[in-house]
Amino acid sequence: MKIQEEIKFNKYEKRGKDYHYKQIDIKNPFTFNAFVHARYIKHILLLKKLLYEKNIQTSQKLNLLDMGCGDGVLLFLIKKYLPGYQFNFYGIDLSETALQTAQIKIPDAVFYQKGVYDTGFENDFFDIILSSDVIEHVNFPDKMLEEAKRVAKPEASIIFGTPIRYTEKPVDKMHVKEFFPNEFKQVFEKYFSDVKIICTHKLYNLLKYQKLLKIFNKKIAMNRYYYYLFSLFSKNPFLNSTTENKELFTYMFASGIKKSPNENNPQT
Repeated sequence: MKIQEEIKFNKYEKRGKDYHYKQIDIKNPFTFNAFVHARYIKHILLLKKLLYEKNIQTSQKLNLLDMGCGDGVLLFLIKKYLPGYQFNFYGIDLSETALQTAQIKIPDAVFYQKGVYDTGFENDFFDIILSSDVIEHVNFPDKMLEEAKRVAKPEASIIFGTPIRYTEKPVDKMHVKEFFPNEFKQVFEKYFSDVKIICTHKLYNLLKYQKLLKIFNKKIAMNRYYYYLFSLFSKNPFLNSTTENKELFTYMFASGIKKSPNENNPQT
């Protein structure tokens, strides 16, 4: 039986080696992407909440891994918005182009050109493992989660972000597998405990954001500038979230904790 090859992620070659940084640049209304910006900010807010709940002291050094870090934009923003915490940043990705950008943007981080199935790190090494928009690109999501569990310390926090499935086949041709929220929770619970699913990015906002208006015989995404102004002076509309599925959302995060050995093998 022939094993299907992974889809090569080539957006850095098509869009530029630092295109994610342009998407989060709040100073540039022409490149700013409110959807993407909210995705990263929500990831950081969830991380901040977990650190607070676990009573992590600012003096404590934490090993943090970004699985599929790309150009390092998530780590870059964590460093910007959580300066009070001390992180040893690590990132892995298969794209040499992206990793070169990541190393320039975050010179004190450690980056390796590795895949998510075999990161090369020792067992029980990381206090925090993050991943943003990666698991939907891989052929074997369970292998990625299994590797995350292996390199995570007991009681480590894990937060993965991924688009919510709402069509039969992924809209993005580079996505291999998308998940419904309950489905993603079930997969995550095979490897981690205390799993929560947080849904964000309302479908209504996305459709409005992408809508094209015809002005002088040209189709222009005018709502993008409306969302830009909202993000600049108030709150990014995409940041609204819920743990209940009463509305249609397009993005979600799964957070969990690696069980300690005592939990996995309780003494009787």
